[in-house]
Amino acid sequence: MAPQSTPVRLSDQQAGQILVLAAVFIVALLGVMALTLDASFMFAKRNRLHAAADAAAKSAAIEVLRNPTVSQTSLEAFADQQVGAHGFVSSRLGGTTSVVVNHGPTSGPFTGDVNYVEAIVSEPTSTFFGKILAWASMTPLASAVAGAGNPTICLVTMEDMSIGNTTMTLNGCGASIGGDLYGENPNSTIAGTPTPPVGVTGNCSGTCTAMGTLTTNAPAPVDPLAGLAAPTNPGGCTAGVAATLGPGCYTSIAASVTTLTAGIYYVTGIVDIGNLTGTNVMIYLTGAGQLTADSNKRITLTAPTTGAYTGIAIFQDLTDANNFEVKNQFTLNVSGAIYMPGVDVEFKNSLSFVTTNCTLFIAKSLTIKNGSGALNNNGCAAAYGGAAFLAASIAQ
Repeated sequence: MAPQSTPVRLSDQQAGQILVLAAVFIVALLGVMALTLDASFMFAKRNRLHAAADAAAKSAAIEVLRNPTVSQTSLEAFADQQVGAHGFVSSRLGGTTSVVVNHGPTSGPFTGDVNYVEAIVSEPTSTFFGKILAWASMTPLASAVAGAGNPTICLVTMEDMSIGNTTMTLNGCGASIGGDLYGENPNSTIAGTPTPPVGVTGNCSGTCTAMGTLTTNAPAPVDPLAGLAAPTNPGGCTAGVAATLGPGCYTSIAASVTTLTAGIYYVTGIVDIGNLTGTNVMIYLTGAGQLTADSNKRITLTAPTTGAYTGIAIFQDLTDANNFEVKNQFTLNVSGAIYMPGVDVEFKNSLSFVTTNCTLFIAKSLTIKNGSGALNNNGCAAAYGGAAFLAASIAQ
């Protein structure tokens, strides 16, 4: 009898194939996970580098405006200082961050223009899981160009911004929001000509479809007036109650005051706004300084056009966190900068935010429940050519 052959069990062969395929898929899956996690980390790192590059370019551009013959070494020193303020250490100072400064950008629309400065910031960064696939490190990079001109950003909040039944019109400029943006009403809108860029460090929730050209997970905003020195207290502080006041120190300014003559007003208490006007005026708030207003009131200010505070209409000390408290039907008509970096500003009902000229608004956070606003940054240089906030702005 012929010997019988032993049948081959296909299930054993299939099991071996499945093990091989499973091993291949696991390796591929680990590779995808490594790429995703490391790419997310590098993207976040790039956002931080972008903020550092913005600050470095702007700082260097300010020095070029002060001294067109400034040395390359000096520009690099200013850029390194700003990069350090964002948590990086330049390789020139013993760190691992590359900070390249080009006086006259090497690319883009301002190539070779010595009125502009380009900063390129990068840093080799170790991966977490990428090492599995021999990706030991990556080098995220960010660049920025800054120079003189109209500020490209006219509405800055270091933290959140919330708008309700409100249209904010930003002509010739955009918004930079350091936290989240909330559209609290179906009519929540940021509009303007051209369509304004709206950069949000966090996310947008609620009504977001009409928020200009919206970019979430954007670089953190740059405070264009950071480090601005406070005016000196002139002494002799008194309560301001007369219809017309002159510059000086005031413990308060009453609603009976209607006119502020040109100069700086150093205020350590309440400014109770009735119908307050002033031309070539800056109000500086410190200590218990605070702007307040009852219903149907208005303030009309034009910032100084000369001097150390050119272009700045309202300046609230960073340590003074007293809110801008106004009631219904308030009209805010200010040409120049409104600088309240330590304040959570909230306008509740029927705000009318009017501007007849260049306006910059900076606050810790901003909430407008109901009303409208208009900021126009066309022609700023003509009105406030020497203004601190016009000294240099991000151009690219």
